[in-house]
This record gives sequence, structure tokens and C-alpha cells, in this order.
Amino acid sequence: MANAVTRRGFVGLAGAAFGAAVLSACSGGNNAGSQGSASVAAAGGIDYMVLVNKQHKLPDDWEAKVDLVEAKSPLYDEPVKVERKAYEAYLALKKDLDAEGTFVDLDSCYRSVAHQQEVMDEFTKEKGEEYAKRIVATPGYSEHHTGLALDLFLVIDGKNVAENDEMMKHPDIWEKVHAKLADHGFILRYLHERKIFTGYSYEPWHIRFIDNPEVAKKIMETGVTFEEYLNEVPEYIAGCKVDYGTSKTYAESDIDSTIDPILGEFANWKGCVMKRFVFAGDDACGAEELAYANSLREQGTDEFDQAIVLVTDFHSPSADQAQGTAWEPDKDYNDYTWHLGRTGADGAWKLLTWGYA
Repeated sequence: MANAVTRRGFVGLAGAAFGAAVLSACSGGNNAGSQGSASVAAAGGIDYMVLVNKQHKLPDDWEAKVDLVEAKSPLYDEPVKVERKAYEAYLALKKDLDAEGTFVDLDSCYRSVAHQQEVMDEFTKEKGEEYAKRIVATPGYSEHHTGLALDLFLVIDGKNVAENDEMMKHPDIWEKVHAKLADHGFILRYLHERKIFTGYSYEPWHIRFIDNPEVAKKIMETGVTFEEYLNEVPEYIAGCKVDYGTSKTYAESDIDSTIDPILGEFANWKGCVMKRFVFAGDDACGAEELAYANSLREQGTDEFDQAIVLVTDFHSPSADQAQGTAWEPDKDYNDYTWHLGRTGADGAWKLLTWGYA
């Protein structure tokens, strides 16, 4: 299997619009130093606590400084690349897991900005710009550019288990893997029900090296995201909770993907603070809601075959900020609904309307 465009090269990279929407709302101030968590290599080296996500770009000089080594992956003919200290820590982690009968190996690791741009250009040419932006991370904004992000896969009974759906069927094994991460300076990067902070749905295979076991343990034990630990969450969603409820229709990742278009709109509501997202339930997303969604779709577009409703609670701006807006100042707006539709289970949700019925 060639390594030019890896299987996991695009996994979890949808929703680039989320980054563009919240970029302007981020403070941009990295408070890692105030928490005593910064871990910077010797002069001329790299900052192992660097934050790269949909809002924070890879430092311009990073690729010139990062010390990469090649590692063999059984999934690819060509070697993968990993930052040197991260690879040494991975080998120690793997040895630790091997000793207890838990086996993992390397999938996707370092991916250059130039390669990401090639992938973006290829998808844009074949599928159009809108599709490419939804599927491929914006070049320069993928954590895989750092060389510190490693995607693992499982080896069970001597067989490689590398497809996402199959790996998700083994939470007990991932629990054992995650229990060992902090000892070697790694954290689990994308947590359950935390996409609102990271921009990505749960990925049990995606680990991140921060070169500080003590900090890694603090992050893992408290269950916060890397963004939360660094105080790099936009104020308007900082305390937001997401309730996925119980659904026989939609997976967590389906509900997660509604967050991008909703926040894309909400980010423009100056001074408003989101408090809670709630999936309205399967009963609210049936034939009647689908008919309503299709009544709102743009003329000439494909019919939606799925519809979904999210309910939110948010707080309106102060009196000064609320001037000239539709909001009553300093008020809780609860059970505020958002209606979305999409075509195909892999399609993008289209935000159609919002407000009170």
C-alpha cells in the first residue's frame, strides 16, 4: 500500500468551517506558561506543548526545526515519520503494552503542510472546493504536521485491526492503551463528547506527545481537552455542555457534525454565550421534520433524506452589547431549536433555520 495518500489521511478532518468560524473569537493567548506546563526543547528546538488545531496554525518555522525519524508501519510500503522524542516515547509505550498482552502499531503520523496542500488541491479539482474544505483539514492546521500526533491501530490475535469502525468495537482494549499514555508523556487528544472544544469527534486511536508525564497525567485524570488545559477555548463556548441523549438513528459523530454549522452561525452573535447543546431525540427527527427540512432547502438542490433537530440554551449579551440586536439583554434563552438536513449519511448537514417554534 503506497503512503502518498494514507487511509487515515482524511479521518476526522471534516468541518474546516468550524475553525474559520471560531478563529476570530479565540483570544490567541496561550496560558500554558502560567500553569507551569510549557515544555520547550533546547534553544532552536520545538515546543512540545504547541497547540495546533482548526484555530491555531502550525508555527511557520516548525517544519525546519522538527527532528523527524522514519518508522516502519505494517500498513504501508513506505516508512512513516515521527518526531524523534515522540517515537522513543512510543516505543516505550508499546513495550509497556506488549508486556500486558495489549498490542498496537503505527498508522498515520507526520504529514507535511505541502502534502496536505496537494491533497486539498486534488480533492478540489475532483470534487469541488466546498467538498474539499469539508473533508480535508486546511493545510497548516492539522496536528499531524507537528510529528507529535500518532494514530495507532490494534493488533488482535495476530491480525491488524485498522479500520475505524472495527477499532471502535474494542473499547476495553483502548481503555488499556489509554491507561498507559500519560506514563510516557502522551494524552488522548480527541475525547468523547468534546468536539465542541477540539473540533473533532472521538478518536481512541489518536494520541499526542507533550513530553511531560506529570502534565499528561493531570490532563488525563481530569478528563479535560488539551484546549481546555491551555485555556484556549473561545469564551462563548467555554462552559458549554453537549447532551447526546440516546439515539437509534444517529451516532455520536453524526450529532457532532451538526455542531460545525450551528457554531458557524452562533459565532456571529456578538456577546452571546452558548451553555448547552441537546440532541432533540429520534422522535423529533422523523418524517414530519424531514418534510419540513425539504420545504426549506434551496431550489435546485438535492432532496434531504435525513433531518435533525438540536436544542440549545444560551445567554444573551449585556445591555451595552445587546443594543441594536434582537436579544433582550442579559437573559437566558432556553430550548432554542436548530433545524438541519443532509443528503446521504456522509453528507454535510445544512443549517436551515433556528429559533422558537
